[in-house]
Amino acid sequence: MNNTSTNSQTSQLIPATSPVIEKPSAWMRDGYSPTEIILAAAILTSLLMGGTATVIMAMVELVKTVVPSQKRK
Repeated sequence: MNNTSTNSQTSQLIPATSPVIEKPSAWMRDGYSPTEIILAAAILTSLLMGGTATVIMAMVELVKTVVPSQKRK
């Protein structure tokens, strides 16, 4: 096999230009900054966990109220 044809086939698989990377200032302006996404996910997760804990605690207190504890004699 000819070495020149192998090189030309390989070079066709590699794109001639690299993709353009947007500046971080554009991320902040357009509202899809990776940092903003991570921060929003962390805040929403925290609120969800807090809300779940509150509901569980309320249910425990409700069960304690509805089902009176039986004292040992």
